[in-house]
Amino acid sequence: MFVSVLVRRLKDGRSYQDFKIAWYPRTGFGVPTRVINAVRRDDPSEIISIGFVDADAETLKAVLARVAAAEASRHERIEAVIETTTHRALYEIVDDQDFSNSPRPYRNRKPGAGMVGDRGRPSAVAPATRSRRQD
Repeated sequence: MFVSVLVRRLKDGRSYQDFKIAWYPRTGFGVPTRVINAVRRDDPSEIISIGFVDADAETLKAVLARVAAAEASRHERIEAVIETTTHRALYEIVDDQDFSNSPRPYRNRKPGAGMVGDRGRPSAVAPATRSRRQD
């Protein structure tokens, strides 16, 4: 599983809504993908986008090649509303910890498993009401 992280700064006079309209893709990627956008609390012109892609390296490479033209068009729309991208990187998840109650690794699962799921199905993020495992 991979995580993409992008930190962007909006142009003066632009809002998160402007960004979302430009950013929103016209088609999906064809593999389980979840993206979270967040606005910095003390600076609403800064937006972080964190994407989780449930694919192996070979599949990810093929997906990126297949969606390259659509992504180029989408990124042109995004460029119209952002001043800069201050961070852009792709990471492979190597560890997955549960800090809900007593810190512990998610057991018997590959790192990141369940972060990306079908709509309507719960993700792997532990709900606050889930009881703590006994070791």
